[in-house]
Amino acid sequence: MNNHDALIERLCRDAHPVKRTAPPWRRAAGWMLVALPCGFLASRILPQARPDWSSPGALWAGLWVVASFCLGMLAIGTAFALSIAGQRIRHWRGLAALTAAWLLIGLTGVTNSMDKIGHAGDGIYCYAFLMVVGLPMVAIMVAAIRRTRSLHPARSLAVAGLGIAATSQMLLGLCHPVAGQLFDLAMHLAATLTLVAFTSLAGRRWVRI
Repeated sequence: MNNHDALIERLCRDAHPVKRTAPPWRRAAGWMLVALPCGFLASRILPQARPDWSSPGALWAGLWVVASFCLGMLAIGTAFALSIAGQRIRHWRGLAALTAAWLLIGLTGVTNSMDKIGHAGDGIYCYAFLMVVGLPMVAIMVAAIRRTRSLHPARSLAVAGLGIAATSQMLLGLCHPVAGQLFDLAMHLAATLTLVAFTSLAGRRWVRI
């Protein structure tokens, strides 16, 4: 088109207001409000248990639930921040420290368990629970990041996968015996790695620019 003024006028007519993206932490809170009920409903297809919070090890089990929620919120907020071009991420050390504390709490809960080392526990159930609860959250997360896309899809999705795994384990802690076993913790970590890998692979096509 040689008539630039006409082109500019037509583009102006077709332009629509752009809605500004909410800050990462507000998006993370919104994601939690949607993902947690979906994860809870998905978990209902599996048998449920009621933890006895008066039994030995309840303190560490409660700390695991709280740490899982905090890690999930921080990781999801970081994933949203990474998806915004030019956004500076200042809390990598905090995320690493919280992840280490989360693992330490889980390991301490295992060492304080009244069960003998080598007891199989309910690790297979734990893995199945985390997969059933986490997979709907992966779909919600990919859809949320897709709105802005990401210059760093691998990093955004990997951190998001960590947040999904932690959030799923918070729900698991509400229907899991407070006495942890080593096999349980191993399956928790295996499920975490699975969700991180699945989120990274399944979402990359949809969120990259």
